[in-house]
Amino acid sequence: YGRLLAGATARRGTTAAVALVALLASLALVPFLGTEFVPALEEGSLLLRVTYAPSTSLNQVIRTTDRMQRDILDAFGDREVRGAVSYIGRAEAGGEPEPVNNVEMTLDLVPEGEWRFGSKTALIAAMDSVVGVYPGVQLTFSQPIEARVDELVSGVRAQLAIKLFGDDLDVLLDRADAIAAVVGDIEGAEDVQVEQVTGQPATEVSVDRGAIARYGLNVEDVLGVIRVGVGGEVVGQLYDGPRRFDILLRLEEPWRDDASRIADLLVPTPSGTNVPVAQLASVRTVVGPKQIGHEGSQRRIVIQANVRGRDLGRFVAEARQAVARRVRLPPGYTVAWSGQFENQQRAMRRLSLIVPLTIALIYLLLFLSLGSLRLAALIILNVPFALIGGIVALFVTGQYLSVPASVGFIALFGVAVLNGVVLVTYIKQLRDDGAAVDEAARQGAELRLRPVLMTALVASLGLVPLLFSRGAGSDVQRPLATAVVGGLITSTLLTLVLLPSIYRWFDPGAGGEGAAG
Repeated sequence: YGRLLAGATARRGTTAAVALVALLASLALVPFLGTEFVPALEEGSLLLRVTYAPSTSLNQVIRTTDRMQRDILDAFGDREVRGAVSYIGRAEAGGEPEPVNNVEMTLDLVPEGEWRFGSKTALIAAMDSVVGVYPGVQLTFSQPIEARVDELVSGVRAQLAIKLFGDDLDVLLDRADAIAAVVGDIEGAEDVQVEQVTGQPATEVSVDRGAIARYGLNVEDVLGVIRVGVGGEVVGQLYDGPRRFDILLRLEEPWRDDASRIADLLVPTPSGTNVPVAQLASVRTVVGPKQIGHEGSQRRIVIQANVRGRDLGRFVAEARQAVARRVRLPPGYTVAWSGQFENQQRAMRRLSLIVPLTIALIYLLLFLSLGSLRLAALIILNVPFALIGGIVALFVTGQYLSVPASVGFIALFGVAVLNGVVLVTYIKQLRDDGAAVDEAARQGAELRLRPVLMTALVASLGLVPLLFSRGAGSDVQRPLATAVVGGLITSTLLTLVLLPSIYRWFDPGAGGEGAAG
C-alpha cells in the first residue's frame, strides 16, 4: 500500500484523471440499467386470472375452470405445481365484488430448483400455451400479493394500467383497442388486455307510440307488464309468527329469458281486450355495456399489461412514444399512465430532493467540525466516487435501478463519508502538529489504513449473504446489497489512494509551503 500510495502521490494529476474517467464511465452506464419500483417478490405461487365473456353462465365457468385446473396439473403437477385452487367471482359483502365470469386460480409452486424450466418467465409461457387454447377467455399471470398491490396502486391487477378518458363509450373502446395493439407489439409486453365494458346481453324494448295511441294505452302500460313479468313485483306479504316475507309475482324462467316469449305477453286495453306486446313494441336481444367506469367525473376505460424480460421504466417510455406516434385521439380524449412505475417515479422525485439536501447538511456539519470548506469538500468527493462500484455492480449482475438500490446508495454514501472523515481528520491532526503536507498525507493514510478497511469490511461483509440468498424477500434485498458492496470496493480504494494523493490541493496551508519548496 505504501508503494501504491507513493506512486499515486507522485502522479496526482493522472490519479485524479483516472478516477474522474471512471466516474464518467460509470455514469454513462446509468441509462442502460433500467428502472423499476421494487423487484418482483418471489412468493412461491402464481395467480392465474381468467376472464370469461360477461354472458358466460356460472355452470359453464365451473366446468371450464375445472378443465383448466386438470390440464395444468396434468402438464406441470409434481414437477412445478403442487396444487391449484380457484375462486369464482366475489361476494358483494366485501370491498371488491366481482361477477362470476372472473376467476382467480392460485397455483402453489414447488421450489424453483426442481423445475424443468430455467425461469418463471419460461414456466408462465409454457402454462399459457396449455390453457391459452380455450376460446373466448383472457389470461393474466401474476402473484397473489403482487396482484393485490397492483390493484391498490392502479385499480387493475397488472403492473401497467393505461387509462383512456373520454365521453363516448364506442370511441373509448375503439381507441383502447388501438392502444392495446400498439402496446402488444412492444418487446416485453405480456397479458395485454382491454377492460371489459361490453358483451352483456340485454333485452331492449322500443315502444311504438303510434300503436299504443290507437289502443288508448301509454308507455307505462306496456313497460309495466314487462317489468312485472321479467323483474317481478311484490304483491303482498306472508307472516310466519314474528317473521315477515315478501310475496313476489314473476314469470317462470323459460318465459322471461326469451325475447320472443316476452313479445307474446298480453297487455290489457281500456276496451277490455288483450293485445300482445309484439303489436305495441319491438322486443329484441342486444349486446350492451357490462359496466361504465368513471374517474374524476369522466368516463374511462383501462388497458392493462404486464412486463416480463425487461425493466418497466424503459418499457413505459417506449410505449408512450409508440402510442403518441401511432394512435390518434379525438379532441377531449386523454391518456394517463399508471401502475408500479408511477410509484417509482414518485419515489425518485422525492429522493432527488432529499439526497442533495442531506449531502448539503453533511457538508455543513463537516465544515463546522473541520473548520475548512476545502477539507469538507475533499471528504464530500467520496460521495460521487462511491457511485462507481455500485453502478458497475448493478450493471454486471443485470439488476435495475430501483428503490432498494437507491436506499443502498444512500447507505453507501454514509460509509464513504465516514471513511473520509476517519482519514482526513487524522491527516489534519498531523498537519496541526507541524508535519509537512505530503508527509502528513502519507503517514496519515498508512496509519488509518486498518480503521478504513475495518469500517468498509464490516459494512460490506454483513451484506454479502444477501447477494447469494435465494429465500423469501431476497429479491428486494439483493439490489440494496449489490449497490453497497460494489460501491464500497471502489469507495475504499479511492479513499485510500485518491484522497491522500490530492490532499495537497485542498489543504488550506499547502499553498505557502508549496511555494517555498
